[in-house]
Amino acid sequence: MNTYYEILGTQPDASQLEIKKAYFKMIRQYSPETNPEQFQKIREAYEHLKNAENAPKGPVFPPYSEPFAQKMAEQMAQASKEGNLKLYRDTCEQAWKLFPKNIQFLYHLVIAQRGCGNTGKAVKNAEKLVEMEPENKWFHRELAISYMERGFTQKAYFACEKAYELGCRDMDFILIYASECYDYSEYSTLLQILMEIIRQDRKWSRDELPEVFETYLMLVKTCHEYQTEYFPEIIDSLASFLKQYRLYLSEYIMEICVIFSFIFVDYVGDTKVFQNLEETLIIMEKSAHSEEEKGLVRHFLREYYYSRLYNDARISDTMKRAYDAWYGIEGLHPVVLKFALLDTKLCMIEERQEILEQAEIIHDEYPDFYGKMKDFLEKLKSETNLAYLKESLQKSYRKIEPDCSGGFYYKKYPDEKPKENLVYDGVEFEPYVRSTKKIGRNDPCPCGSGKKYKQCCMNKA
Repeated sequence: MNTYYEILGTQPDASQLEIKKAYFKMIRQYSPETNPEQFQKIREAYEHLKNAENAPKGPVFPPYSEPFAQKMAEQMAQASKEGNLKLYRDTCEQAWKLFPKNIQFLYHLVIAQRGCGNTGKAVKNAEKLVEMEPENKWFHRELAISYMERGFTQKAYFACEKAYELGCRDMDFILIYASECYDYSEYSTLLQILMEIIRQDRKWSRDELPEVFETYLMLVKTCHEYQTEYFPEIIDSLASFLKQYRLYLSEYIMEICVIFSFIFVDYVGDTKVFQNLEETLIIMEKSAHSEEEKGLVRHFLREYYYSRLYNDARISDTMKRAYDAWYGIEGLHPVVLKFALLDTKLCMIEERQEILEQAEIIHDEYPDFYGKMKDFLEKLKSETNLAYLKESLQKSYRKIEPDCSGGFYYKKYPDEKPKENLVYDGVEFEPYVRSTKKIGRNDPCPCGSGKKYKQCCMNKA
């Protein structure tokens, strides 16, 4: 994973002077004419790291015009701190009427009106802010949020786009913008702005972790629906992030499991990209507080192994179905689960040699799965009772097969299906059923000779 510092060839503790020197050195080496893609990455890295630590967290306003304006600002701050939103709004509104030169009062009025549910007024005042200072990124940010809360989704998207172009990069805004991009299927833009977050070489505070988890969730959710070359980098970054913050994993088990659901379920491709996540799942299982959480983690461990198995070209479809059959698909009726297991076992008997060869791979690389099948595989290895095993399974299979669907055994091996009664000219011919007990070889001959049947009439018959 290339972080912004790595792109510029600097250390994470590099000074602003070192960052600037590295930038000019790199753009001489990778000009926009010779290598435009690398030049864009270098430019992005420099723009992000340039004065990043000293960047303001909100708009910077000039001093208040009069002492009384300052007094009203203090009253606003106190009301906001106490959670008295109506007082906060009313004080902002009064201050803006009295001091129209102090634009900060209008800015706070927009925020206060949204907090009180006056979204229509908030939109009008946010539009006024942008009209007064068209290049102020913070004003465009508030306009975007006001549009969104009012339900003007299209306007919200374009306002977010403008705020981002002007340099608005706080986490809350990025996630809002990403959400708007997702709703409008602007996946490439979404990936671009969220990749910028995970490429940051920085330490996240504990309070920032929820936003980081949400960032990874949106990334993997997008990758699930929109194939992208960023996927390996995202998974590598996620694995490093989870390892670095493993002390807090127990607090975010549900969030992590939701992220994993978009990674593992229905994944098709090279599973080597997320092998590093196995360690995280094992740590999570140990740190889970409740049995419910432990069960959830175990579920995704199984999903992880199944995803590996499903994408393993060495494993046959029958063996892949065996995974579901032995572990059991949640929510299915017990009879259906029994049918799936019988269906799979019978297919495995027919494909015995191939299955036994694959069993070696399962033993070495999927030990938990092998443990589930171990008893049956031992029976499969033995040829002595194989015919009896098949007959016993078929007997149970025939009883429940008519009431179930989706089986593979009769589809793949139609000759194993019992023959139906023949019908000719409307007359049904049923199989012959013996009316009397069959005479055994060592039974007395029915002719009354006193000899055993095999020594008397059996040969004649």
